[in-house]
Amino acid sequence: MPFLAALAVATLTSFAVAVPQGAGASEQGKSGLLTPAERTHLRDKLTKYMTEDATYSLATGKDRDKARKARDKAKENFEDEWRKAEKKGNLMASMPDIRDIFENCFVSKAPTKTLGQIWNDKNKQTGLEHSWYLPKSYKPSVPHAAIMVLPGRSAAAAGAPFMKASDYFAATWDKSAASADTIFHLPNPPVGLEFDPVPDFSREAEDKEETRRIDWMWQTYAETFNANNIHRGKLFLDCGRGNCAFGVRFVSMFPDRFAGVILREPTAVDGIRLGSLLGVPFLLLKSASNAAACDAVKAAIEAVSPGAVTVIDVTGEAPYKDATPMIEEWLKGKRRTPTPTKVVIEPNHEKYNRAYWVRITVADQLASAAPDKKPRVEIVADRAANRITAKTVGVEQFLIYLNDDLVDLSKEFTLVVNDKAITEKKSRQFRDMCENAIVRNDWEFLYPVKYNVNVVK
Repeated sequence: MPFLAALAVATLTSFAVAVPQGAGASEQGKSGLLTPAERTHLRDKLTKYMTEDATYSLATGKDRDKARKARDKAKENFEDEWRKAEKKGNLMASMPDIRDIFENCFVSKAPTKTLGQIWNDKNKQTGLEHSWYLPKSYKPSVPHAAIMVLPGRSAAAAGAPFMKASDYFAATWDKSAASADTIFHLPNPPVGLEFDPVPDFSREAEDKEETRRIDWMWQTYAETFNANNIHRGKLFLDCGRGNCAFGVRFVSMFPDRFAGVILREPTAVDGIRLGSLLGVPFLLLKSASNAAACDAVKAAIEAVSPGAVTVIDVTGEAPYKDATPMIEEWLKGKRRTPTPTKVVIEPNHEKYNRAYWVRITVADQLASAAPDKKPRVEIVADRAANRITAKTVGVEQFLIYLNDDLVDLSKEFTLVVNDKAITEKKSRQFRDMCENAIVRNDWEFLYPVKYNVNVVK
């Protein structure tokens, strides 16, 4: 996937950090082991190491030897500080400490463009265009919430062109309260590309068109993401007229990336599997012209994710700029839940079949399976019982990422798959946890255990 490749900023070499396996987080309390100052100190050392490692991975010739020495020194300093902190107990079992140590651990450079105005960019290789906006308050050391805005059609007619990204920003978020502290990314819709119709993946041309849509989204976003400090847990998707159904489909493929979704002109979501949207908040703008569709979309989403949908009444024409204060009120306080205890995966695409801490790795073909036999996983972690329960359909193998938020890894845990139970004991691996976070460029993706599960028929 191009987005993941673009987000991978480094490859960690092995750490020599000792990882004791005793004392689970339940025995340590919710506050963790370290003081805030101690966590900050460790984060600084970790950030320094990761920065030097990234520099080393890109260096060549004489510069590579110099970079290696700097990396090794930073690695040694981090490991020394980790060992000192471990005198208080098992840090790897203390998720409050781990989350704070990794929070905002990726370094962003200072912006090169003027803050507080919209900028337009075009990728010379792909030809894809996008617009982006950094607030005047932006600081590269501080994570900022971000909204990925999909420009809507310029009129209600089905064939009306999609608005240019910069024009659409003026019609929605420009000079809003949110623009004082939020990063905006707007991919420019390619001419001739439709979004809402559900593709028939048995047709090669339609499969390619869906790949084109997904690449348009992630390849443009990667440029804004890599250049700026975007809060991993505060990315929102704002869909306009002509791409709201696509937005629902897109988030169903990548539910763990978004803190919430705005649908300015809800349209039918028939033919889209919605189970993966469990726990994702939605805001629907309801007007006289879209009332029936809005009600139907709300009912469909809440059938799989009760209470997830908020509806506000609007007047006038899309994109309803007058509704901005109500949208901003809905955004307040929202943040992605990185490790929900219940996860459902109902793929809408053969390639994109993961959510949060679960990934389907071997399954029946989506396009050829009967409606009631299409691949599906529903999994629940019960930390109090130290049990994980999974129900699967059409799946031969899946991968789970575990941490001490889900089960106490210092003890044996029970895994129940389709009513068949086994007992497992897995060791935490610091290096795996770091690599997981780096590959996703996500400091909240913190799992020291990976476990491949074969489904017994």
